[in-house]
Amino acid sequence: MKIISTTLDNVYLIDETVHKDNRGYFMETWNEMSYSSKNLINDLPGEWAAKDDGTMNSTYFVQDNLSVSHKGVFRGLHYQTDTNGQAKLVRVLKGSVVDFVVDLREMSDTYGKFEYFELNDTNNQSLFIPPYYAHGFLSLKDDTIFTYKCGNYYNKNSEGSVVYSDPIIRHVSDLSLTIKDVIDFYHPCENENDLLLSYKDKNAPKFLKRKY
Repeated sequence: MKIISTTLDNVYLIDETVHKDNRGYFMETWNEMSYSSKNLINDLPGEWAAKDDGTMNSTYFVQDNLSVSHKGVFRGLHYQTDTNGQAKLVRVLKGSVVDFVVDLREMSDTYGKFEYFELNDTNNQSLFIPPYYAHGFLSLKDDTIFTYKCGNYYNKNSEGSVVYSDPIIRHVSDLSLTIKDVIDFYHPCENENDLLLSYKDKNAPKFLKRKY
């Protein structure tokens, strides 16, 4: 397993070790010992916190989610507030996505900035996202299967969202770039109906009006 730092603090791409032969391939997608040894789970709240004796809590992930999306579906940008913040480990089992992560930490140097990543069933990469980042993805193929492990339970009262098209959210390295620009590059839209969103995601608040 190779851990790759990104432009956002504590957000990591993970290259899993893939064992291939004439039958296909085999890979580990989660190993508690490997992740704790890489310090991916230090200083995180809730189920991710270390015990008082210095050992790690044995239950890092408490909920697994899976979605199937058509080409052109955008899901996000979602997060949870307060002590219900969710760390996530996401990957694509089938198909391809562009994955977006937005820094919501007000004291951060990258507050309000985003980064994006291509995840697919060919590169076999996972993405680790700590709490207090908003997350979303654009499906690039029909029947894309996306899975994520969560470090805290879904909590309706703490659920928050930000509309993807808010121009105040800028790329962490290229301030001229918005999330909409990236989406238009990967999935050019002639009209707004070419991008498939839920009613809730389409009508989510702008960044500065989001739930705190």
